Amino acid sequence: MRRTYVGSTIYHIYLSILHCIRDSRYNLEAVGENVLFLVESTPMIEDLIPALKKRFFRDVFIISERKDHVAELGKFKYGFRRKRLLPEYLEKKHPELLAEKSFIKSSDLYLCDTDSSKSYFLYEFANKPIQMIEDGARTYRKRHSDFEQFIKTHITKTPIGSGFDKEVTTIFAQFPNRLPQQLRNKAKELNIKKETAKLDNKTKNEIFQIFISDPSFQIDNAENNALVLTQPISEDKVVKDETVKIAIYQDLVSKIPEEMNIVLKVHPRETTLYADHFKDITILPALFPIEILGLREGFYFQQGYTLFSTALSNLEIVEDRFFLGKDYLDKFTARATKDLIKNLVVDPSN
Repeated sequence: MRRTYVGSTIYHIYLSILHCIRDSRYNLEAVGENVLFLVESTPMIEDLIPALKKRFFRDVFIISERKDHVAELGKFKYGFRRKRLLPEYLEKKHPELLAEKSFIKSSDLYLCDTDSSKSYFLYEFANKPIQMIEDGARTYRKRHSDFEQFIKTHITKTPIGSGFDKEVTTIFAQFPNRLPQQLRNKAKELNIKKETAKLDNKTKNEIFQIFISDPSFQIDNAENNALVLTQPISEDKVVKDETVKIAIYQDLVSKIPEEMNIVLKVHPRETTLYADHFKDITILPALFPIEILGLREGFYFQQGYTLFSTALSNLEIVEDRFFLGKDYLDKFTARATKDLIKNLVVDPSN
């Protein structure tokens, strides 16, 4: 087997690993030859490369993100000539793209959405089947109008995204029946809970150690823990600024019963220093997907809180889940986020 995965987040890495294992019929000795490209958007993500290369990927490459391309090519060229200019520009900026081109052509190609640098792969390899692995909650809503789709397709020649591009033939999603109606004929299921249930302890431990190598890692007071999953709402311009973000999470934390031991999991793309604003709570490091705690015994939360992170739906180690984004709709400046929260559907089995 030969596979090329392209993502940008810790979540993308985790789903890619699970897909690779499933595609190898759950045999770690038969994972084949795989290459991973990561768009540079998560701080310190390069720290994971040595562990990723031990088993699942022959090589892992970091490529630059959209803001660099816009700055260097210019807004007009990036907006209207991207399809013609981006491939050559990126191959010069990142010679590894050119060096791996033959491998990519002969491999199965999996994109975690088609935005940013990932559009390079959509342009360069459009003549082969391109498969997509879901991008979290964003995948489950149509983010563009028919008019915007027409403009992207015929005027700017830019990817539509979210699996709507004709080059994308398959979408691996946790909940295929929740995808926009137009995408369901492309859907295949890749559900975290179902996949991890099929893994033996050796495989679970190997995945866990990719992200957390400390064998003594644990969370105390399990019977009385409340988990808070934060999100990069200031970094992504979903709220006005960092001050608003901190105020939202301070209010959210105030709603948790006083007797609970609060454990806050920082999102991998956040830059907020929560320890400067919250005392007497446990703050977990950013650089791991919260879902991996379910791979080991001993992790349990009586309650879980988030604004709108679908990661909370994936956690069987959380008893009671609370999605509180609707409480702060007036604070969100991004219409797309407001729409996402209003239409958010969580796993009914929870």
